[in-house]
Amino acid sequence: MEQSKKKFLKNMVGFSMVTWISFVLGFIASPIATRLFPTAEMGKLNLFNSYASLLSSICYLGMDQAFVRFFRETPGKSTKKSLFTFCVSVALGFSLLSTLVLSFFWKGVSTEIVGAADASVFICLGLFSFTLVIYRFLSLCYRMEQNAMLYTIQGVLHAVLTKIAYLFVGFTNPTGKAALVMLTVLMGLLTLVFVWLQRTRFDVHFASLTDRATVTAVGAFALPLVPLSLLSWINSYTSPLVLKHLLGYSATGIYTSALGLASTINIIQTGFNTYWAPYVLENYQTDDSRRFYTVHRLMACLLTLFGLGITLLQTPVFMLLGKAYRSSVVFFPFLFLSPICYCLGETTGMGITISKKTYWTTIIFLFSAIVNIALCFVFIPAMGMSGAALASALSAVLTLLLRTRVGEHYYKVLSSYRYLFYTIGLMGAASFMNLYLTGVIKYAVLIGIALLALFLYRGEIRTLWTAAVQIVQSVLKRKKGGAA
Repeated sequence: MEQSKKKFLKNMVGFSMVTWISFVLGFIASPIATRLFPTAEMGKLNLFNSYASLLSSICYLGMDQAFVRFFRETPGKSTKKSLFTFCVSVALGFSLLSTLVLSFFWKGVSTEIVGAADASVFICLGLFSFTLVIYRFLSLCYRMEQNAMLYTIQGVLHAVLTKIAYLFVGFTNPTGKAALVMLTVLMGLLTLVFVWLQRTRFDVHFASLTDRATVTAVGAFALPLVPLSLLSWINSYTSPLVLKHLLGYSATGIYTSALGLASTINIIQTGFNTYWAPYVLENYQTDDSRRFYTVHRLMACLLTLFGLGITLLQTPVFMLLGKAYRSSVVFFPFLFLSPICYCLGETTGMGITISKKTYWTTIIFLFSAIVNIALCFVFIPAMGMSGAALASALSAVLTLLLRTRVGEHYYKVLSSYRYLFYTIGLMGAASFMNLYLTGVIKYAVLIGIALLALFLYRGEIRTLWTAAVQIVQSVLKRKKGGAA
């Protein structure tokens, strides 16, 4: 295997470690959480996380993506440190301003989350979203430096606190409010530690290096992404919010718990996306586009096989959950389609970022949000929680196709669209069969779909196996040489 491919796969695996460990921790946390907390209380906690994610995403003001884009091509007189400090300062300043403005409506905000006016819930929301903004930028530094080890350490500590540690409050006080207060305290402490550890990244004199050229370049790239943050959040959390208003907190708790299990696909998605963006921006001018197509094929293979594999194992997986949460098993596979489509879109729509046409990303996510909202109000009244999952899946597929079409216009990657249709077709078929079939017949059909996937992706499976063997051999040889 040529050296560049080895490096790519090694870095991808390295940046995936956080997600693998996070998956294990989440797998441990799910049985605990679903047995400690009633479905309605879990719904409140998950809504808190949803709104905190919304607030922090808006407060980024696109500065996180601008930092990624200009990390290796700093505009104007700015340096990496001054650019980082400028981007963080703008985002945190807007976070404080947003919390101040929302404080005039704290009763309505807290009522939306826990069903009653509660000032402490609103304070936790403001603090938690503020820490999320800081954590995001600190994490980006390790990512852009391709420092997999420190990125992993930081990410694992974050996963331990946000997936397991806060749950222990449930043994004495199993309420959503108690859990979200504990979560806020732990996240605040973690953030303070990493701000101290990375304090040398900040440039107190950044203002003198932030000239007009820097502000213009960063602003032109970041501003079109501001509405994207809201649209992305709407697209991700439309189903739980509509469920909450139509079916109540209990249905929201069941659905979001299943959504958490479906996020196991992030084992592949997150690790890949973390390394992929820096790699593309560093190599798109020199790499043969055929290599990007190869990555697209291999990702389609991995995502499809992983999704089908978890679908086949759904019964033992759902037995780990509390009894009240197991009804979501019927629509479980539909929830895989959204992260799968997003990840594939990263390999087919990269021309949008390369060409700096970020307004297209906003248009695409606006389309996705509108479709998702419309489908939710069509399917949820008729199908309940299954309708929410179906709406999310269909909007994700349509978004992937649109994103691919636009991205290919600016930077051609695909020699063929067949791997897109393989993935969508196989996962879509498995999802519908799982919804409408039962018993032995269902599993017989699902096994048949999995075997078809193995046949269609036989070439990619051989490539992945060969690469894995060569990487293992390379590591063993290096260790043997070091021991000698």
